[in-house]
Amino acid sequence: MLPLFIQPVSAHIIWFDYENGEYNLLLGHPEDGTETYQTSKFKKATAYDSNRQILPFDINQKKDGLSLTSNSEITGLTAFFDNGYYANVGGESRSISEQEIGQYQDVSHYLKYTKALYDWSDTLAQPFNLPLEIISLENPLVVKPGENLKVQVLYQGKQIPDVTVEYLGKKLTGDQDGTYLVPIGDEGLQQIEASYRVVSATSPSISYETGFTAQKTSVPDPSALLGLSIVGLLGLYKKRFFA
Repeated sequence: MLPLFIQPVSAHIIWFDYENGEYNLLLGHPEDGTETYQTSKFKKATAYDSNRQILPFDINQKKDGLSLTSNSEITGLTAFFDNGYYANVGGESRSISEQEIGQYQDVSHYLKYTKALYDWSDTLAQPFNLPLEIISLENPLVVKPGENLKVQVLYQGKQIPDVTVEYLGKKLTGDQDGTYLVPIGDEGLQQIEASYRVVSATSPSISYETGFTAQKTSVPDPSALLGLSIVGLLGLYKKRFFA
């Protein structure tokens, strides 16, 4: 049997995409599309309310991955995905088991994290204590096309100098204070990526990859919109006939 060689996996991230009441957990290159994945590599997810209290949820098996659903209003989600061990063989990445680590010299353990926000407050703005985490320094739900979203990346709660931050396939350059400006295009805020590798002389290197998304999941109540329309019509009526 020929050895299984896989192209470098460091550019793959996981992220949540909300659609019709489901929080779909996706894997891939955000700028290129998604890929199917082994659901056994999904290890943990946590859902939060507006006070950062943990909420119950259901995990649903789908054709190409997993999704989360909850009867409560989720304002934040985090997830952890263990993508396993890969050995660098002739410049290519080969998937290996943990038991095979000793047979190779250049081995990395790929750990993927993600965070998604669906609301904004001082509480939700605080770090969620992921090993590698993208922190939005302003409300990501109100940023508009043509503007920049300021973010920073923390490793174990601290700023790091050698982190790689990408947006839509392009690397971003950080400022001296360790912040990054994410340019928002016509499609609004997309997935932000960051990666950081910790090298060890005695054990496999650890490649941390993390994603950040922010989406609005609530829509105005139709009755509220109707009320606004009636108020507007009454205002126009008064202006026209009682001015």
